[in-house]
Amino acid sequence: MSTETIPRTPQRVDWRRAEFVLTLFGFLGFLTLPIRITTIYSGLPAHPLFIHVPVILVPLSVLGALACVARPSWFAKYGILLCATAIVAMSSIFLAMQAGSALEGALNLQGPAASLIHRHSHAAHILAIVFVVFTAVLILTFAAHRISGGRPTGQRLVDGVLSVRSNYLVLRVALVLLALGSAYMCFKVGDLGAKAVWQGRLQQAAHSGVGGLFTPGGPPGG
Repeated sequence: MSTETIPRTPQRVDWRRAEFVLTLFGFLGFLTLPIRITTIYSGLPAHPLFIHVPVILVPLSVLGALACVARPSWFAKYGILLCATAIVAMSSIFLAMQAGSALEGALNLQGPAASLIHRHSHAAHILAIVFVVFTAVLILTFAAHRISGGRPTGQRLVDGVLSVRSNYLVLRVALVLLALGSAYMCFKVGDLGAKAVWQGRLQQAAHSGVGGLFTPGGPPGG
C-alpha cells in the first residue's frame, strides 16, 4: 500500500461572492456622507423630498431582517435584496441629514421650534449610527447563513478572522436588537421633525398675526 500523500491545494477565496460584493457596496454607500444637496427643482428644499426614502426603506429593512431571523431560510432567497435595500437606506439617511442641516441654517428659527429641530437633528445622527451598525451586522448575518449552509468558499477566511460561523446565533440576536433600535429611532426622528414643522408654523403665524384655526377669525369649525 502506498503511503504517498497527495498535496492539498490551498483554498482560494472567491471575492465575487455576494457577501463580499455587498460589503464593497456598503463602503461605497458612505460616499453620500459629505454630499450636501440643499435645493431641488425651483429652489424647493431638498430635505422634505429626501426623507421619504429612509422613511420607507428603513422600516422595510427592519421588517425584512426580523422576518429573516424568524425564518432563516429566507436569507437564501431574499438576503441579497434585503442587504442592498439596507445599504440604499443608509445612504439616503446621510443625504437627508446633510439636506436637513442646510435647511436648518436657512430657516434660522428661534425658541421652541429651534429646540425641536436641534433634537430632531441629534436623533437623526443617532439613527445614522445605529443603522450603519445594523447594516453591517445584517451583511455579516447573511454571510454567516451562507457559510453555515455548507458553502466552503471563503469559509476559512471568515471563520478565522471573525468567527462568524460559531457566532451565528449571537449575530441574529444582535440583528434583532439593532432592528428594534433602528425602528425606534426612525419613529423618534420623524416625530420630532413633525413637531418642529408644526411649531415653526405656529411661530410664523404668531409673528405675522395670522389667526388660523386657533382664533375667532379662523375658518368655520375652528
